[in-house]
Amino acid sequence: MTFKIQPRRALYIYLKNIRHAQQLKKFGRIVYISKKMALVALYVDDDDLDEKISHIMSYKFVKKVTTSPRPDIDPDFDNVHDDIFFESYDEQESESQHYAHNSR
Repeated sequence: MTFKIQPRRALYIYLKNIRHAQQLKKFGRIVYISKKMALVALYVDDDDLDEKISHIMSYKFVKKVTTSPRPDIDPDFDNVHDDIFFESYDEQESESQHYAHNSR
């Protein structure tokens, strides 16, 4: 028997009133509750995601449900170049050293 990682996704559920947040435990693991924004962050299994979202949206106390785009984002950043950032940083450093040297 081998261990297999279950693909999961975060759901961000906006509620009309935060007192209903505990009812969402049956769909997955609650990781964060914001009383100020009436928001619940919930991790659910990715296999039957659409069914769970439609079931959650059927509750009257739910305003909106958004899914996390994290699993869909490509983690490979080979095409991103930091050269531009480092060049501008080096220019700022040389200017500040030049200014400090001339102010003496």
